[in-house]
Amino acid sequence: MTPAAFLDEVAHPNMVAALTDPDDMRAIVNAILSLDTLAGILHAAGADAGDHRMAGLATDDVFRDMLAGVSDSYRVLRDAAASLKHGALKHKKARLVRRAAAFQTRLNGFGLMQCGDRLGMNVVVIETDPGPGFVRASDIVADSYRMLARLVHGKLAGIDEHDRGAFYLTGPEKVSDG
Repeated sequence: MTPAAFLDEVAHPNMVAALTDPDDMRAIVNAILSLDTLAGILHAAGADAGDHRMAGLATDDVFRDMLAGVSDSYRVLRDAAASLKHGALKHKKARLVRRAAAFQTRLNGFGLMQCGDRLGMNVVVIETDPGPGFVRASDIVADSYRMLARLVHGKLAGIDEHDRGAFYLTGPEKVSDG
């Protein structure tokens, strides 16, 4: 599957579901794992095609680390995906999320509430390590999606911190340069 096909058929629908229902743990987890998978597919496709941007990025982990250096949101997403896949991360590598239990549902309130949210709703958050501190999971999904979609379409990654996912209704083929 090509990066563009995966973006259109898997990552984009999962991202839309996560942003539409930020209290749905399943939608959030599916979006995070899909976006992490997209990063791996991007690396494999680029390396196979001899893309000069992959020079020096021997593995998908090195590629993901490079992306994490560009975006704090992607760094949280990368670590969250790894913690979900392994349950807990115990190696010495610096991580912002070390365990699957970092995913929590909280009552939406000060610091989390966004325009369009229903009063009294819950949202999924990811507790960062070292804590205390947490981020709204749907924001991590939105920021990371936008960056990865740019890469799929041959653009620079860019930094999309705190864009709140307002772009998602435009679809993956219409992601702007920022």
